[in-house]
Amino acid sequence: MNADVTVDAKGLACPMPIVKTKNAIKNMNAGETLELITTDKGSVADIPAWAKSTGHEYLSLVEEGDLFIHYVKKAEPKENVETDVVSISNEELISKLGSEPMLVLDVREPEEYAAGHVPGAYSVPLSQVEGYLNAIPQDQTIYVMCKSGMRSQMACDTMWMKGHTNIIRVVPGMGDWNGPVEKQFTPKS
Repeated sequence: MNADVTVDAKGLACPMPIVKTKNAIKNMNAGETLELITTDKGSVADIPAWAKSTGHEYLSLVEEGDLFIHYVKKAEPKENVETDVVSISNEELISKLGSEPMLVLDVREPEEYAAGHVPGAYSVPLSQVEGYLNAIPQDQTIYVMCKSGMRSQMACDTMWMKGHTNIIRVVPGMGDWNGPVEKQFTPKS
């Protein structure tokens, strides 16, 4: 596939492939195609979800060895939908753990979740959030987190646009988490 712009994000982990893609696409014209080359396995879910949440067209993924090559077509400019999603720090969430009933959604990939997550958190990878919306209660506060805050923002935006307004984004997320951690793989659905 021919690309107008190529972004090399090899060796970079979340959130950097998305950050580099976002920065590059800003300088492109609508209808132009961006090629992102990365080694980040999480990009397989993250880049299509990012494209969908921003209105860009995700064209395809090519896997060559340990490389993931994504193609995204820049969309026509549109008005951004402003959400009123509240953010809290890791420390604020840690202080609430155990003191009140809560629902924590971890929107990282299953491998990241298995390596360590907030006790009792539900694993719902970003690429699956929209499919789980009917199962996510709208009358309960939902705390959403990822590794750095990028995927949790996209998840919160998706949930907000579908009517979930009682959501709180936890930043910076598991990348800087110093609270209690479960390490066994216990997906909850």
